[in-house]
Amino acid sequence: MSSTSILLAIDAGSSSIRCKAYEFHPCPQNDESHPSSADPNDDVGCNRNGGGSSMENNPKCKSMPLLQAIDDIHHAVPMTCVLPNTGHIRIHAVLTAIDECIDNVLRLLRRSSLENTACRVVAVGFSTFVMNLIGVDDMGEPVGESATLSYACNRSDVVEQCLRWKENLISETLEELYQRTGAPLHSAYALPQLCAFYELEPESLCERVHRWQTISSICVHRWMGGGKIDMPISYSEARKILCILNLFLDVPASPDVHATKTPSWTGMLNFQTCSWDETAIQLLESCDKIRARNIMNLLPELVDFDGTNAVNGDTTPLLCRGIPQYCCDGKRNPYWDRWPELRGKDGDVNEEEKSNNTANVNEVLQHCRLFLGIGDGAAANLGSKCDSYPYSTDDGRRIAVTVGTSAAARVCIPLSIGETVSVPRGLFCYRVDKNRVLIGGALTDGGSVVEWARTLLNLLSQEAFDSVLEQVSEHYANNAKSLSIDSSPSHRSGAVTVIPFLSGERSTGFRGSATACISGITRETTPSDILYACLEGVTIRLAAVIDLIRKVCGVQQHRETSGDNQLNTKMLLVVSGNALERNSLWRQMIADCTGWSVVVDGDSNEGTCRGVAMLIARSFQTYEQGGEPLCIVKESLPNAEIESRWSCAALDQENLINAVSNTWNG
Repeated sequence: MSSTSILLAIDAGSSSIRCKAYEFHPCPQNDESHPSSADPNDDVGCNRNGGGSSMENNPKCKSMPLLQAIDDIHHAVPMTCVLPNTGHIRIHAVLTAIDECIDNVLRLLRRSSLENTACRVVAVGFSTFVMNLIGVDDMGEPVGESATLSYACNRSDVVEQCLRWKENLISETLEELYQRTGAPLHSAYALPQLCAFYELEPESLCERVHRWQTISSICVHRWMGGGKIDMPISYSEARKILCILNLFLDVPASPDVHATKTPSWTGMLNFQTCSWDETAIQLLESCDKIRARNIMNLLPELVDFDGTNAVNGDTTPLLCRGIPQYCCDGKRNPYWDRWPELRGKDGDVNEEEKSNNTANVNEVLQHCRLFLGIGDGAAANLGSKCDSYPYSTDDGRRIAVTVGTSAAARVCIPLSIGETVSVPRGLFCYRVDKNRVLIGGALTDGGSVVEWARTLLNLLSQEAFDSVLEQVSEHYANNAKSLSIDSSPSHRSGAVTVIPFLSGERSTGFRGSATACISGITRETTPSDILYACLEGVTIRLAAVIDLIRKVCGVQQHRETSGDNQLNTKMLLVVSGNALERNSLWRQMIADCTGWSVVVDGDSNEGTCRGVAMLIARSFQTYEQGGEPLCIVKESLPNAEIESRWSCAALDQENLINAVSNTWNG
């Protein structure tokens, strides 16, 4: 029986846990069948059902694609993983759901192996919502939900802590440090949350926290047998955790201060150097309760997603070996029998196996390898084929736009360690791996705004919601027709305007104390008016983020009104997430508001999982930089005739923000 190499990709999102299987076919990089050499204008191989690779069934291919989704091998557990306002993570439920997903995917693989061909799982990787930080005890087990931190935190005490720090730093210092860290001072990050945790939580709870870990590192630790083994976390996850620590520094990082083999988060992560600075930790320890605990001993080592330390080149051996038969205390590892497909290679890992660039791929793939997590935004970009900027593609420069519970727009930029990039105020910048960074902006509330409106308007049944959404679509289409005749601002009179900051503001203003607002309601206002205004409000905020990214990319603003646009000035918005993949109205609104084409790629269904799998697949072998060809299955072209209508709507929202922002506490 023939054997197929399988990659498992886990996506721990804020509203669901997913696991999906992919076939992995290593191929010579100089082979003309490699995806990077495909003709982007040839869509013969597009899988219109959203699975597989754009190379699938393409007669030009002489071998299988590097990566191919297995449509029937996946499992998902819908759940609320993160609690609003507090940002606490339902960590025990999350870990149970991850194990459940792997159980079911492996069960499906076993069934597939009996029917067709043997499946050999060669790697398991993660994406996780960022940031996430979980306090664990001395055996590596989560202390409890109260000792968890996440991006969704918007508690007043954490917001106030940020405001106090901002008052003590001059604007020039904040801007300089913003450029080094790629992140503003905000409640969504770990520094103010850590301070609040140790200041406000009971001493008994604080004492139980032996170390802070992430979801992926806890999972890998458990699968390796648990016990007193300190696991590292990846740059991608850490980027969102402690980047704010650098906000207290006005000195460059010492070249001698790097992550080492010992668990030493010695301070701040500078995304340009992947190094930490002890001075930041010293400032964090200005809090007596933190200083008494020696915060450096509570923070893990930092490595790349594959376990490689980008500074000194060392590799974490445990991650190369898969699940062991015995725990560190000599007891039999329960996961050894539960998941035999994920068993590792007995004995020590030799130097050849540690290096993905020099090892024989077939030798490395004889046993399962475990990878650390990457941020969900980074994975979504990779999965949406938006990881190649500024390398040219025939369809233009791509920006990934994702709307799930939250919403974001991002561009991936090559940036080796030691190189610099300017970060526009209003955006973030964090490291994907040692070779790339991600620049973009995020809204805490994206699809959640629509769900909130749905509950508020009592549109709980799918039939009721679809009926109102259809009214919104008809109203938008009719407005577009009338505006093609008369584009005067009078068409905005009586419109409802929404500020969609249900959980505070991240990009572009990063005002954690911001709140949502609805203006313009009258007796004539209908449910469809409010639902439309919610869609419009999120669209305008996304457009503001996209406009900042456009400036990073050096693209001039223009409306796509003809086929005469030069390729080097064209931008394409590649969307993902159920909210956009299923809602053609929302895609059209984004196209009209931004002036750029919006497309859905046929290969990017569950794009976050695909991004994890692609990153792992590429780590096993070198690959040429270049954009994967898109397999466009849906496209929304902007209607330039209603540009003025969107300009007026954006101005109305900005005026409303200015009018109510003085009621926000900072």
